[in-house]
Amino acid sequence: MIPMETRKVQRTGKSTLIVSLPKNWAMRNNVCYGSTLFISKNQNGTLSLSAKNSGPDQIIKLDIGSKSGEPLIRDVIACYLAGYRTIEVSSLQMSADQKRDLRRIVNKLIGTEILEENVNKVVVQDLLGSDELQTDLALKRIKNMTKLMVQDAITSLLERKMDLAQDVMQRDNDVDRLNLLVARQFMEILRSGSLKQEAYGAIAAFNYMQAASNLERIADHSTKIANVSLQNNCAIPAKFEEELSKLASELGSITDDCISLLLHADSNGANRLIDNIIEIKKRMTVVTSSLPGDYPEEMRFKHVVAGSIERILDHIMNINELTINLCNANMK
Repeated sequence: MIPMETRKVQRTGKSTLIVSLPKNWAMRNNVCYGSTLFISKNQNGTLSLSAKNSGPDQIIKLDIGSKSGEPLIRDVIACYLAGYRTIEVSSLQMSADQKRDLRRIVNKLIGTEILEENVNKVVVQDLLGSDELQTDLALKRIKNMTKLMVQDAITSLLERKMDLAQDVMQRDNDVDRLNLLVARQFMEILRSGSLKQEAYGAIAAFNYMQAASNLERIADHSTKIANVSLQNNCAIPAKFEEELSKLASELGSITDDCISLLLHADSNGANRLIDNIIEIKKRMTVVTSSLPGDYPEEMRFKHVVAGSIERILDHIMNINELTINLCNANMK
């Protein structure tokens, strides 16, 4: 364990406070008179001092060659998640398809814009910065969007609202964008070098990232349910319709609760909610097993709708387990 050094705060002039630097640290980092140091404020109020700029103004140059489609999209998203503020994408002769893919990427990310474009280069820059939206607020926003997607997807089934089903499917992109932002914020914590001082903050951020990922998957399953609504001759089996009406409200409520419990680190509440989810799953199993599956509509509900609802419950349970993990990680 590295021993802690202490320094007395001194004053120069009428109001300026100064602290001397450890000599060994200064020599090891080539710090001398006139050097520029970088100071960042951590979430718990501590300051981190660095001889190198580890801030957000980082540039990466990405030579994509002939790469296009999903491989290109994944590469640029990886650079975004790594915390780069400017991504210079270049190729000897960039095709129209590659530029179209890059514009698709910009639409997938929050705060990014194409600032420069020519025959062989496109510059994508993050104008917002992931620190503009705190992780807990981003998580709440994802939760609110996902909760409404679940409820609206079920409503579109029950009330045959095709326009509502289409709207649910469009909102999935917004959840994806926020999920990527939360993942990026966690990556920036890893890059900040302040994990030792903010161990609990880093653990909380990790669990928030995992919770956002589970919410994003819930949104995906909401989209699957909405897609069933758009299919022709979508008839709801009578035994399933009553259960869906109950679930629309229940799923919204427990989605609200699981994120609230995580943000308040309430492990007792998380355990109670897990027990509640287990009971809902048992009830679902009874209803689903009663569907014969002899007709396309029944098979669709048994394997798609009921299956997606079961996975939604699993992801909500996962978030409650994250709450329990977080509470245990904070135990002294």
